[in-house]
Amino acid sequence: MKRLKNIYLLLIAVLLMTACSENKLDDIVPQPEKKEGKLTNVEGIEKAYSLKQGAILQIKPNVKFDSEQKQQLTYEWNINHEKVSNDETLHYTCSKLGEFPCFLKVTAADGTAKIIEFKLFVYSDYNRGLLLFTEGEQGAELAYKALDIQNIPMATNVFKQSNPNLMLGTTPLALCWTGEGITNPNNINDFEGLNVVVSTDNPRKVYLLDPNTLEVKTEIVYDGKGEFYPNFAFAPFGGQNFRWNPDFNVIYFIGNGRDYMMTLDHHFLEGRANHQLPKGVRIADLACSIIPLPTDMVRIHFDLNSKRLLYVAGLGGTALGNLVCDVTPMALLPCDGVYANELADHRYEPRHFLFVGYTSAGEVNIYRLSPKALKGEETVLTNISANGNIKANDAIGVNPTKPIMYYGNENGKIFAFNYEAQNFSNKPYIELGENFVIKQIIFNPYNSNEMYVAAENKKAPAHACASVFIINATNKEGGKVVEADHHVGGKIRRMVFKGNGQENLDRK
Repeated sequence: MKRLKNIYLLLIAVLLMTACSENKLDDIVPQPEKKEGKLTNVEGIEKAYSLKQGAILQIKPNVKFDSEQKQQLTYEWNINHEKVSNDETLHYTCSKLGEFPCFLKVTAADGTAKIIEFKLFVYSDYNRGLLLFTEGEQGAELAYKALDIQNIPMATNVFKQSNPNLMLGTTPLALCWTGEGITNPNNINDFEGLNVVVSTDNPRKVYLLDPNTLEVKTEIVYDGKGEFYPNFAFAPFGGQNFRWNPDFNVIYFIGNGRDYMMTLDHHFLEGRANHQLPKGVRIADLACSIIPLPTDMVRIHFDLNSKRLLYVAGLGGTALGNLVCDVTPMALLPCDGVYANELADHRYEPRHFLFVGYTSAGEVNIYRLSPKALKGEETVLTNISANGNIKANDAIGVNPTKPIMYYGNENGKIFAFNYEAQNFSNKPYIELGENFVIKQIIFNPYNSNEMYVAAENKKAPAHACASVFIINATNKEGGKVVEADHHVGGKIRRMVFKGNGQENLDRK
């Protein structure tokens, strides 16, 4: 009897469970079948890439679908009419020199395909071009724009390409090409006079780079007196003429109000007694050198304490100028250049210099000065207020041989000022677009008809805001953009012209 009762209870439980299951099935809403998204676009591929021979081209595309449900994809990378990879990310060693057509074909499982075409430029060395030093996403970055090959895109992060096992600091500081101080162009190979110098902070690094490969030749270890601040670097005229040291070429660093002279064997010395900074002088982080006479070279600094120019004459001594310039410095640039005769290798000789600064009220003053031979004193050639024309944050550049100073503003406009006629232009010399903030204007001193401009795009990400423009400056009424490269670096620190030491041959 008890057993029969248990059987009844078990049957009732089974019936209840079955009923509940049927109710749950009734509550289930059928879900529509998920459809795979359509392939819509392929992003992340530039129109052109520029790399040195031996470097690795790495590209990872960003494939877009019209929904989150993605299809299976296949990839085909083609360079110079040859299939080189089926991987999603391309890793291609640039072994051949030249310009090559390329494409990526992405095919989805449903047969939809997208083809993205691009060009690859592979060059042999860093012969003649522009070097751009910026603060990018990963820290200091160096980019290179070739000038000896037309329409080749700017190569980015070239320090990393040439030195994969070395690092720069996060903050870019100094950049210079020591060839800027050449005074005997036909005899440069004997003196190792063509290094590229870079310095960074966090951590502090100073490297000498081979000018043709940008590979590190030497990491500089400071062995001088006091703490080292390599905020600015330049190679003054006169190194080959024994003006600064018996050790031929020298490199000067500037920072924390003082200078640091490094000799050819990478030691830091105080220099000759009559070339040392006077007591109480605190120089700004900028400098230039000129050749007022074929037999003499002069280094020029600005003393922040006395507000006077400081002159260091190669054949003379050191002296503060007479003119008080109560300004914060903006630019210190050689100007009024001439080209020497054959006896001096047709070298570039800037006779005077421009000094531009702004007052505490924001008024910009322009000075053009000529140091007196061997004395370090000055003759004032121009002293004019640019109030209403130039702002304190404008970029300043000067033509190497023509009496024209250029100033660029935060709206992408560059104006011209004829300092001999003391005439400010009432219309822009060239407009690059209101999105651009002009940061630097430079020239190759052996080519006064081509201007180089570094600018930041206000609408671009900070780590990719740098742009470089090549401008035909032949016409005095207005310039014309010849080439432009965008997103080639981050916040701009400095751009320099890097030649090959044979620029003087263009003058023969």
